[in-house]
Amino acid sequence: MPWITLALRTTTPVFNGEHDQHGATIRVPSLRGAMRYWFRALAGTAAGDDLRLLAALEREVFGSTDRQSPVVLRIPDPPGPADRAEAKFLNMPGGEHIQYLLGQGLYTRVKDARQRPHEGLTRDFVRADTEFHLDLRFTPGTSEAAASLALASLWLLCTYGGLGARARRGFGGLRITGVTAGSLPGDWTPDDLTTPGPAYYENLDRLTADHGALARHHAWLAALEAAPDDVTTRTAPWNGARPTYPVLGGHTAVALHPTQTTWPALLLNAGREWRHFRAGEHPEDGGRPHTPEYRQTIRGTSDHFPLGALGLPITFYDPATRNKDTVEVRKGTESLRRASPVWFRPVGTGPRMRLFSFAFLGAFLPQEDKELSVRLGRRTLTVTDQDLRDRASTWLETMRTGGTFTPANRER
Repeated sequence: MPWITLALRTTTPVFNGEHDQHGATIRVPSLRGAMRYWFRALAGTAAGDDLRLLAALEREVFGSTDRQSPVVLRIPDPPGPADRAEAKFLNMPGGEHIQYLLGQGLYTRVKDARQRPHEGLTRDFVRADTEFHLDLRFTPGTSEAAASLALASLWLLCTYGGLGARARRGFGGLRITGVTAGSLPGDWTPDDLTTPGPAYYENLDRLTADHGALARHHAWLAALEAAPDDVTTRTAPWNGARPTYPVLGGHTAVALHPTQTTWPALLLNAGREWRHFRAGEHPEDGGRPHTPEYRQTIRGTSDHFPLGALGLPITFYDPATRNKDTVEVRKGTESLRRASPVWFRPVGTGPRMRLFSFAFLGAFLPQEDKELSVRLGRRTLTVTDQDLRDRASTWLETMRTGGTFTPANRER
């Protein structure tokens, strides 16, 4: 089958290399992995808690260890890495809030006053506003449904998600800007596949797959060989239960911040707000903010740890004693990660971008897996599904109204 060529553009820096690795670029395996994530979020609207069915549907579209994927991808002109000195967004006033979003995996605090902040980056990156092309081809015999679902997964990735490290915190944004060659399968049109602008997000109250050709996603899922006969009737399989993995639809919530500006300014403000939101308590004298959970749980007797709903592990460091206290998810003796349910990303182009936030309001941990627990050393802590909903809803409502978590007596 002939190749389809799509024009793409990065909207924020993409960190897609290994630790301290030079030569970062946009890689097909990373792109395919992100497409799989969004395919599961889409297919979960029909598969529900039937994880075997979910895996079978994914296997039919993206392949597995024993089955070749019918979707072939290539990037003929992969963008090269930027010199780390080009990370001028880290040198701007307030750049420490962007450093905070990058996290310890991507940024090491610069302690030497002779160093510029960008020297703290631990990885190369692909610049924002970098153009490249993606070629897609479907192997002979690929069904129209499988091809359509592969494009749906790419559209979701570029509309809601991101690529590489810290995609949940606004990095790795991509936009599909057009179709430059080839014919799209099924009902897809170039306009449907192009990533929408901010006006699209203004009309959302949840993450949806009802845009253009995506409105047919249930019919596409039903047409896959692995789909059972009743898959088209499973329009709301999670009624009465919270999804145990990210799923589009009713168990999501969204917000679009009213401010329009450049992506560095958006992420700087988002980092400042997220930092103060997580801190929780701020002394009236403008001193160091206090996390209630540190006082009540880490150093207190409470076993309730609602902050964990925003992602684990969390490590508290006491500079006076140099003690580190880590709250984490464990399965037996194995330490696991619980990713944050809250995402944000700049949407739009140029100086008129806006911050789009969303959250997956599913189960914090699958209740049926009795081996999973939240632990602080030998202590078992409690993080509830309601904690997740409350924390995420508070963030989203404040972002939607243009409010702030930053105290008035603190530098903005």
